[in-house]
Amino acid sequence: MSTRALVIGGTNGIGYAMACRIAIDNPSSTVIISGRNKPAMIPHPNIEFLAVDASSMLQIKQYTDKIITSHRARKLDFLIMTQGIFTMAGRTETTEGIDNKMALHYYGKQLLIRELLPVLKDNARVIIVLDGKNGAPAKLDWNDLDLKRTYSLPSAAYHCISMNDSMIQFHAAQQQQNGNSKRHFVHAYPGVVASNIMAGLPWYLRGPSQILMKMAAVSTDTCAEYLLQGVSEVTQKAEKEGRFWSNIDQKGRAVPDKAIWTEEQLKSVSDHTWTLIDSALKCTA
Repeated sequence: MSTRALVIGGTNGIGYAMACRIAIDNPSSTVIISGRNKPAMIPHPNIEFLAVDASSMLQIKQYTDKIITSHRARKLDFLIMTQGIFTMAGRTETTEGIDNKMALHYYGKQLLIRELLPVLKDNARVIIVLDGKNGAPAKLDWNDLDLKRTYSLPSAAYHCISMNDSMIQFHAAQQQQNGNSKRHFVHAYPGVVASNIMAGLPWYLRGPSQILMKMAAVSTDTCAEYLLQGVSEVTQKAEKEGRFWSNIDQKGRAVPDKAIWTEEQLKSVSDHTWTLIDSALKCTA
């Protein structure tokens, strides 16, 4: 059976490698890659490109509306989100009033999931690639979840990874309450990967980062192989236990001892997330 996959952030780096791996493994598959700019080369005939600025809630909504219109009859097996940015800049708000890093790393990913649920197969895999290892409820400032008042680079990182942890558990809980779907929600940690994500660093940090890459990084192809294989293996085991969310590390192994978020914590994060996203959409509509 052919596989259908949508990869946001799939125009370069880890996302591109994951898209290519799916395309190669099943030549009858269809893989849509999305980002701001079309790659100079698309190496496989079963890969398509559809543009989106994944830092803009309005553009994401327009993009998902287009996907729903054209793909409702051909539902997706994979929704993979790898979009991100590595920068030392402080809080930099988009025109919608959201920090650019948090828009890419968290809010945009959650809007994509919410809007694309109607075109996901009942057993689809939803994969967030950011940091599935280091998030926890204790790392959040619960009085300032979008960090309007207390922003710092470490706090932005911890908020994005922790809230993504929370939301994979939220989505899994929602589907169990609402029906019989067995979609699995995964938050993956890629580790150190030899990609171009460090290009956003100041010039004086690019040299050291390149040395680190050579010493410790795996290739994007190797990372893609680990993560996709890990998703397959870990989700099967988790589902036998009745669990439809997973965190995996850079080798595709299940991250042990992840916090189980309380219902109150899940509600606080999800309510905040939808309120902020919907406010942004109303302001730009």
